[in-house]
Amino acid sequence: MPLTKVYLTGATGRLGSAVLGRTRAIPLVRKPSGLKNELITDFSSAQLKRIFRDAACVIHLAGSVDTLDERKLQVANVELTRRVVAALPQGCRIVFSSSISVYGKNPAQLPADEDTRANPDSAYARSKYSAEKIVSSHRNHVILRIGTLYGPGFGDYYRVLGMICSGRMRIIGDGGNRIPFVHVIDAADAAVASIRKGRGTYVIAGEPLTQREIYALASSELGVPMPAKSVPRFVASALASVQEFAYHHLGGRKPPFTSEHVGVLSCDRVFDCRRARKSLGFSPRRLEQGIRAMVKDYAALGARQKAGFYSPPE
Repeated sequence: MPLTKVYLTGATGRLGSAVLGRTRAIPLVRKPSGLKNELITDFSSAQLKRIFRDAACVIHLAGSVDTLDERKLQVANVELTRRVVAALPQGCRIVFSSSISVYGKNPAQLPADEDTRANPDSAYARSKYSAEKIVSSHRNHVILRIGTLYGPGFGDYYRVLGMICSGRMRIIGDGGNRIPFVHVIDAADAAVASIRKGRGTYVIAGEPLTQREIYALASSELGVPMPAKSVPRFVASALASVQEFAYHHLGGRKPPFTSEHVGVLSCDRVFDCRRARKSLGFSPRRLEQGIRAMVKDYAALGARQKAGFYSPPE
């Protein structure tokens, strides 16, 4: 059977939705979701082998980012990837969305690139690195180590914007650390380009701004004072750990800010994406541009809520 089709896992996620809007990939879903040409599957080995018989490329974005559930990370990020790769026909390409988290909170060198030693230091990072090893066993592969995604509709950042508006946001540490955000559309464009371009591993991250610069830009767009108070990084980490312990062992509610959130906001990480620029045409937008668009979207969302046109999900 000729290999002609492109399949997509994780199509209902934020990155998956962006990729689906830029390609004619066939989305695989566990239950009906209304996506055009979707195929419903239980993602078992048998079903994946049957579906992928004519696959020229599989864009594998499905997985878990629930850093508080290590078992879920193992099942969704490692075991599912193992089944996907095992089901690929010979000659089929796989494009896999990994994460810059595989370098750890403190990369071995700055700026880090594809040749920098991996040092996964969290359950999420370890699950992604294990999945990378599985994907790299398939000869025709592209691994995208994607930076911290952002863009309109990312509720985690809307909470931060809300805290800035209310004066409750705190700078973690001295605020001089650089944060490697990448817009979800720019990451999606890299994934689509990888269907036909590139081979091996690529870092996909935007030009960073410092934590203080990001808060200053967001505050200016919101028309409110920039966060003035700070909290030591070890204190923020300790508070997050206490809340996580309460969630796991005392029946507490899921914490809005986890240790992973603290790490993302407070660690200094910079990446060299020249390889992706050259091979995939990766061209990330300036973070200032993306933040302004997010703030406008956040403001519009608030207006819709006040007018009664929108109710946020639980």
